[in-house]
Amino acid sequence: MSEEILKFTKLTFLIHFIFGIFYTILFWMPEQASILFGLSSTYTPMVGAYANFLASALVGFTVSSLFGYKAKEWKAVKIVVISEVVFLGFLIAAEIINAVLIGPVVVFFLIIDPALLVLFLVSFLKQEGKIK
Repeated sequence: MSEEILKFTKLTFLIHFIFGIFYTILFWMPEQASILFGLSSTYTPMVGAYANFLASALVGFTVSSLFGYKAKEWKAVKIVVISEVVFLGFLIAAEIINAVLIGPVVVFFLIIDPALLVLFLVSFLKQEGKIK
């Protein structure tokens, strides 16, 4: 197990931070972004409220990736990586279950989110010395 954060893990945090900013902006502005979801004619304040709840969670994970990128030791970010794996796994499941309701943008989500999940899983396994 490496005590130092590997470059691969740092890169994973950076990639997640960039996509996290995009997702956060998207969900903080649900009325404007609802066109991507095919909700332009059915937008309601309730839809906006749910989007803002999701945005709040995304802000937390996005900021944690920024701190993870800046961290020096694996033990300081290990729990963040584990949390990301769990969050992304359940997020992907929710996206699949609700794909029809989410609309065409779900294709983008179902490309990016599994890629991020794989990056975090590989980061964890590399850091723990399970793979080279």
